Amino acid sequence: MEQELELEVWRLAHRTCGTPAFVRLIEKGVDSFRRNPGYDPSLRLHASGIGVDSIRVLREVLKRRGIYAGPTAGYVELRSRLNLHLRGHLQLHLMEAGRATEEMKADQLGRDLGL
Repeated sequence: MEQELELEVWRLAHRTCGTPAFVRLIEKGVDSFRRNPGYDPSLRLHASGIGVDSIRVLREVLKRRGIYAGPTAGYVELRSRLNLHLRGHLQLHLMEAGRATEEMKADQLGRDLGL
């Protein structure tokens, strides 16, 4: 269920922004991320989950920032903390824009309360 919510956050953010604004939103999210020392496993976001255009945008932004995104265009490899940061960044944007679903609102409340 958590992964389904994450995928919906990505898809809805891209749909509501349009590509140019989505690019800026991802750039802002990547630029605001600060990596902490320590082990941070990598994971994959697949085009079949978040959308082909979202993968393309994320891959291009990461490449411009010198961050390795994986060997193929079908998915992006990124560190789990960066993924959580980007998902939170997109979800907060949806909340502020009044576009978040009830499930996203409940999840955001839980995040804000540290649950």
